Amino acid sequence: MPISTTLDHVTIVTDAFEASRAVYDAVLGKLGLTPALDYDDPEGEPGDTQTVAAVGYTTETGAVRVLLVAGSTPTSGAHFALAVADRAMVELAAGAGAGAGGRVVQPPREWESAQLGYYGTQVADLAGNIIEVVYRT
Repeated sequence: MPISTTLDHVTIVTDAFEASRAVYDAVLGKLGLTPALDYDDPEGEPGDTQTVAAVGYTTETGAVRVLLVAGSTPTSGAHFALAVADRAMVELAAGAGAGAGGRVVQPPREWESAQLGYYGTQVADLAGNIIEVVYRT
């Protein structure tokens, strides 16, 4: 059986859905990922008192890459990196994240290490999860 190392998607759970969504909409929107799956309480089960909210950010091909889901136990300390086509997208993502209530953990910069060899930024959501945006130089 062949081994695949392709990442399918990342799921982040938040207990502050609307505030977190503002950060993800801003950062991922600058990268061309759009909120295509957007729903409240998809289970619709009788007697279920919990509201389920989720948004799935998709590529131009329709593939979901990032899911943001409401939940009482939020994801904390996750870190994922998304590759972009140019340096300008790195800077747009950082600015958009900060403008939407995210915290720029690492401003856009060239990483000096020969191992890394990229220009990147890191933006934290409300729970401290890191969205890293990188352009390989």
